[in-house]
Amino acid sequence: MNSTIQYDLIKVPQTENAGSRSPARFAYQRNWALAELIEYHLEGKDYVFAFEFHDDILILDSEDNPSNLQFVQVKTKTTGKKWTVHDLTKSEKGKKGNPDKLSIIGKLYENKKNFSSHSSQLRFVTNAYFSFIEPTPTTTADRLEKNDQDKITNAVQTQLGIGAVDLSSLKLEQSSLSVDDHEKHIRGILHNFFEELFGSDHNIPVSPWYQSISDQIKVKNNYPSEQIKSFDDLIRNKCITKSEIEDFVQRVNRSHNSGDNWDFVKPQLQTEGFGFQELIKLQRSWQKYSTDRLDYDNTALKTLESDISRAMNGTSLGDSPTLKYVVSSIRKDISKKLSKVESIFDSHYIDSIILWQYCEQL
Repeated sequence: MNSTIQYDLIKVPQTENAGSRSPARFAYQRNWALAELIEYHLEGKDYVFAFEFHDDILILDSEDNPSNLQFVQVKTKTTGKKWTVHDLTKSEKGKKGNPDKLSIIGKLYENKKNFSSHSSQLRFVTNAYFSFIEPTPTTTADRLEKNDQDKITNAVQTQLGIGAVDLSSLKLEQSSLSVDDHEKHIRGILHNFFEELFGSDHNIPVSPWYQSISDQIKVKNNYPSEQIKSFDDLIRNKCITKSEIEDFVQRVNRSHNSGDNWDFVKPQLQTEGFGFQELIKLQRSWQKYSTDRLDYDNTALKTLESDISRAMNGTSLGDSPTLKYVVSSIRKDISKKLSKVESIFDSHYIDSIILWQYCEQL
């Protein structure tokens, strides 16, 4: 009986990474992954993006029942430099008796060898041109000149000790993301993403949402692979999934719509006697929370939100309560839980969450 992808991803040992990655290269890799993820989402595909697990990026076609693997290596070169076949196929001599290090393409094909019982594709993505083909977004290795195909085949066979090499499974891709201004480019992509979802007249600021997703990818990337003991561990700690992005989109939409509620909350608070300084502190907390709430890895905040939400649903606040009464009632209901987080969240921040959730339920 053939084992599943879920089982093999955990069972198959991971090969050693080629080496440490510079902050600039990781930033490019992260932004490329985000751009690719957005494209998948807009096309309606199912997807899971895993970071630094078996390769730079691993893409699955399902969170629940994956049937296909994409192993992706993302590499950059200084503007104007080109990749040669030798660059892609050369292996470094092992030092002090250690085995030789696999070439870029050898590493990709090692993944294909390790997961030979499953459908897989190999992708080499770069900002630079290839010296051996005409400029084009994507080329499969089986379309190269015969001499170049032979060089790749011979290198893979020598490095991995295998027979046939499926060149049709290897894609060589030149990304449209510039190595010099990829962050500006990805912000434009994210803006267009919001336009597709919320219309061209949206006024959602891109920067906080970009930072939230970007930070989440960093967290996933840096989670130690050796701590992954199950497929659930993998999904939770190393991956960004379609369901997470859908949740993110809903949060952006709710945050955008609810963020405008401050214009209704403020005059009501003034009527109830809140002073100028109190209003300023509450407004600043409201604005901070509008960004913080997108960080779905902030466990303390998510727990506080859940506690407030449950209290809001379980408390009878009457038909037209004052906002002061809403805040005091919810605080009373969860007072024991609040005592545990008051060192993390100040009183105005907690009050802003209560007011925010109350407005969402109206």
